Amino acid sequence: MPNTANTGESSLMSILAHLCALFTSLCVSILGPIVILAIADNDVDKQNARESLNFQISMIIYALISFALMLVGIGFVTIFIVVLWSLIAPIIAMIKVANHPQTPHRYAMIFHFLR
Repeated sequence: MPNTANTGESSLMSILAHLCALFTSLCVSILGPIVILAIADNDVDKQNARESLNFQISMIIYALISFALMLVGIGFVTIFIVVLWSLIAPIIAMIKVANHPQTPHRYAMIFHFLR
């Protein structure tokens, strides 16, 4: 079946998937991309939603590792890096998706649980 979504709707859904990553509430940051993944009819939107979910899961894993590393002192530095990256990376993703709506964004240094 051909793709019926226009570029504006597709871009908005993809941007919303990455915007959910900025919310500190775990419900919004995880459930937002899941909802978009369920209702999106465009492959690019679904890929962006999967990538946003992978990013959130990876940030949770990195934060847990950082908390464990706080016992030896280095975790205070790594948690700062994780928090900073979790704020900067979704903004970069939203800008790239807005400028290139037909190209899914790929985050660097994350685990890809959902393909």
